[in-house]
Amino acid sequence: MTCLTFESIPTRQDKYKTEMKRMNQLLNEESVFRVEAENDQAWQAGDVEGIVTRLTKDAVVISPRGDLTCGHREIHDLFSEFLDGPATGSTHTSRIIWVNFVTDDMALLDGETLIDGVEFDDESSIAHYMITDSLARRGVGGMALGLTGPGIG
Repeated sequence: MTCLTFESIPTRQDKYKTEMKRMNQLLNEESVFRVEAENDQAWQAGDVEGIVTRLTKDAVVISPRGDLTCGHREIHDLFSEFLDGPATGSTHTSRIIWVNFVTDDMALLDGETLIDGVEFDDESSIAHYMITDSLARRGVGGMALGLTGPGIG
């Protein structure tokens, strides 16, 4: 004789909860991809304010040259100098390789960034960097970058 307990019988509510959790995960991942795409668009436009406003106030950026900057003011100065100088007219393309939601409000991602159209020290106009970003939820559905490095991206 087989005996089933109430907890072992899947219910519609369990299926609904599982489906809602999966949908929330997809929406969260979509938010992460959107933040990275908006960052690329701001770079292409030379929009330093657009880049900085996507960062948390205590963000840390490590540039391809190894510059370590902390907070909006320093990061703004770094991007202004770079995008108004050697990176004027350059393109920035991010590709997310892996996303892990540590909590519902915090995601870590690994990816790569391709910067094209900048004269670097080795005379190459293309730079390829691996990146690690942390993103924190900001408001309803929005994510903000918290840490980027190595590479501006």
